[in-house]
Amino acid sequence: MSQMSTYAQDYLPYFHRYQDEYFQRLESLVNIDSGTGQVEGINRVMDYLLQWLVEAGFVVELHPSAGFGNNLVARRQGKGTVRMLLVGHVDTVYPAGAVQAQPFAIKDGVVSGPGVLDMKSGVLLAVYVVRALLAAGFEQYKELVLVFNNDEEVGSRGSIPLLREIARDIDYALVLEPAGKPGSLTHSRKGTDKYVLEVHGIAAHSGAEPFKGRSAVVELAHKILAIQNLHAMFPGVTFNVTNLSSNEPLNVVPDMARCSISVRSFYAHGLDVAAAALEKIAGSSSVPDTRSTLLRTTGRPPYQPTPEVLRLVELAEMEALTLGVQLKAEPKGGVSDANILIDAGVPTLDTLGPVGGGMHNLEREHMLVDSMPIRGALVAGLLQHICLSDHA
Repeated sequence: MSQMSTYAQDYLPYFHRYQDEYFQRLESLVNIDSGTGQVEGINRVMDYLLQWLVEAGFVVELHPSAGFGNNLVARRQGKGTVRMLLVGHVDTVYPAGAVQAQPFAIKDGVVSGPGVLDMKSGVLLAVYVVRALLAAGFEQYKELVLVFNNDEEVGSRGSIPLLREIARDIDYALVLEPAGKPGSLTHSRKGTDKYVLEVHGIAAHSGAEPFKGRSAVVELAHKILAIQNLHAMFPGVTFNVTNLSSNEPLNVVPDMARCSISVRSFYAHGLDVAAAALEKIAGSSSVPDTRSTLLRTTGRPPYQPTPEVLRLVELAEMEALTLGVQLKAEPKGGVSDANILIDAGVPTLDTLGPVGGGMHNLEREHMLVDSMPIRGALVAGLLQHICLSDHA
């Protein structure tokens, strides 16, 4: 991609004009409980988005997903050669009643409310990005596609087939997950695997004849310590043990114990060597006569900074400078739908949404008002830059 003119500064006035309406609409979205699986709320949010995108001249389809509500796909044809995708999710991590406990509010330049940062503000910003492009008369794209899904917070399992299908016909993707700082940008994320480790021992009365028992809990404790030691063997790969459970009677040596394990790595090889190490731990025993099973569920693949992604970073940095922002692309340990898109072969740039903090904490989640026009202009300018680039 060659050095060219920049465009973000041309879009800044549009987003300043949109600002009042944007926050009115954001209030409507945030004040709907839409935690993952809260189908009624998810669908109400999608209905708002559908209406606004149809008004902007998009062809919009809803794709129902059992137990999660609708996913939304919006398309608009242009006159250029590049097919661009903007991605976001409308589900939040909060239970029903979160809106009543912490409704939308703006005070001293800070916006609060459930899901305001992660990521209803980013989803709505995508709507205004394409609106700004249309208002400016920019049509030098082959197709603009927006995908808003309903289950990202639990791994996008219901929407991954939809994302992969759409990705087949996409050249570049921009994910509007939130930014933690004005200069934040993400070019890589760890991939994830999930495991259930289950240990089976031998039950016995803990008072009368404990020596006849083989404690699954004690065996699991040995295994957990061995798993923690893997951090020293595989730097950059993380192992997190959660969800401990076992038989409950106090007078019985427990014959079953179980835990969950979350493994993350920036590289697929790291996930595979972790799998081999965990299998070895599961296959050995410290307590005689105990046996273990290990179930691996593959999660999102790693999102890696390919040469194409690094070129997108360069373009974003150029556009940001015209807005007075110095971007710094960094790796992130958390996952997003960028993991899916990069695995599908689409060069993807992430955390292009508004700036804020306190994600997944109802009392702390917030978005900075002033970040909306800056980030909107950045995404619009970047999208135009990609579409007009010599080698797009």
